[in-house]
Amino acid sequence: MAVGMERLRFMIGTWDIEPYTMGEDGKWIASPPNQTTVTALYDGTFLQEHVTTWIGDTMFHSFVMWSYDKFRQLFRMIACEHVDGMIEIFEGNIAGETMSVSNVNTTAVVKEDGRKQCLRLLSTKTSTDCFIDELQVSSDGGQSWSPLYRATHTRKQ
Repeated sequence: MAVGMERLRFMIGTWDIEPYTMGEDGKWIASPPNQTTVTALYDGTFLQEHVTTWIGDTMFHSFVMWSYDKFRQLFRMIACEHVDGMIEIFEGNIAGETMSVSNVNTTAVVKEDGRKQCLRLLSTKTSTDCFIDELQVSSDGGQSWSPLYRATHTRKQ
């Protein structure tokens, strides 16, 4: 496995996903459960995943790829989704058991009204067989964040 990527080795495998989206009332709303498989490419230089998620009434098919930049010593995540055709580049690092990556300094989306919308993913390893992802959104350049999507991944036995 490539230098740096050994921290993500535990993600390789097939996972049951219990997803939620944030409701307007500030409470998590359960979405249809699904499954994903994370695989290693090129001796672990990259991890890749194809996943389907629901945010509100919209279904997103996404392709995600992780890598580690050994020169800048940070993780990169590329996320591509089919609804808007967006390719997002997230960068960040691990503190404790939580990976925090965002697109604040890379590919933040400019909305129709000209506002910049940033995304941040917090991925927390809770055990060798479970991790929780929380996708957050910011409209002030990353000064404050609001939860958008949350998914508990449990290793499929």
